[in-house]
Amino acid sequence: MKKIILILLFIVVLGVGFFVLMGERGTELPEKEEGIEIPQEENDKEKIDPPKEIEREKAVAGKVAIIIDDLGYSPSLDRELAKIDIPLTLAILPFLDHTTEAIDTFKNRENFELILHLPLEPISKEAHEKRMATTDMSKAEVISFLNEALAEMEGVVDGLNNHKGSKFTSNKESMEWLFEGVKEKDLFFVDSRTSGNSVAFSLAKNMNIPVAKRDIFLDVVGEPQEIREKLYELEKVARQEGAAIAIGHHKKNTIEVLKEELPAMKERGIKFVPVSELLK
Repeated sequence: MKKIILILLFIVVLGVGFFVLMGERGTELPEKEEGIEIPQEENDKEKIDPPKEIEREKAVAGKVAIIIDDLGYSPSLDRELAKIDIPLTLAILPFLDHTTEAIDTFKNRENFELILHLPLEPISKEAHEKRMATTDMSKAEVISFLNEALAEMEGVVDGLNNHKGSKFTSNKESMEWLFEGVKEKDLFFVDSRTSGNSVAFSLAKNMNIPVAKRDIFLDVVGEPQEIREKLYELEKVARQEGAAIAIGHHKKNTIEVLKEELPAMKERGIKFVPVSELLK
C-alpha cells in the first residue's frame, strides 16, 4: 500500500511541475514574432501626437509666421526647403559663397518671403563673424555695413532680422544708428531676441519702424522630438494670442519636421503667413 501511495505522490509532483513549467513559458514574450519585419524607417520615426488641448481647440483660428534663419550655406538644403508649399519667411545671410544662389532659388516663389539676416556682434568673442556690425563702429560705419549687406540681397527684401547680435541689440546707441539706416530704406525689423536685454523691439516702435519679435525658437537642441514639441507650443501660443512668430534654422532635422507637421497644423486651422503680416 505504501508503494502505491509513493507512486501516486510521485505522479502528482511530476504533473504539478509540468504545468508550472508550461505556465512560466507561456508568459514569455518574444521580442519579435517569426516572419514579421518592421521597416527601418518606421523604427526611426518619432511621431508625437499633438497635445490634447490643441486638438480640442481646432475651431480656434491663429496666425503663425515661421522664419528660417541662416540661408546661404547649403544649396542642397535649399532644394529640400523649396519643397514646402506653405508660407515661410527666409532670412538670408550676406557675404557667403551661396548667398546669391539662395536668393535665386526662392525669389520668384510666392509662398516664400525673403529678408536680410544681418550679422550683428554677439557677447561671446568665439561666436564673432568675419563680417558683422559691432558696437565699436561709428554711425557711418554701421550704416555703411547695413547698405553693403542690403546690396547683396539684390533688391528682393523688405525687411531684416538679426543674426546673433546679443551685444549689439543691447546697445541703444548702436541700434539707433542701425535703425536710422533701416528707416531711410523703409524696411521692417524682426528682433530675433538673442538676448533678454535687447532694446530692438521697443526702440523700433519709438522710431516708428514696423517691427515684430520672436516668440519661440524651434531648434535650440535640434532633435526632431524637440522641434515637434516647439511647434505644438507655437500653435498653442497662436491660438491664445491670435498670432505667434517662431524662428528655426536651415538644418536637415528642422526642414524634415516642418514638412511633416505644417500640413497637419494647417488642417487644425492654423493660418501660415509671412512675418511682414504680423508687424506692429
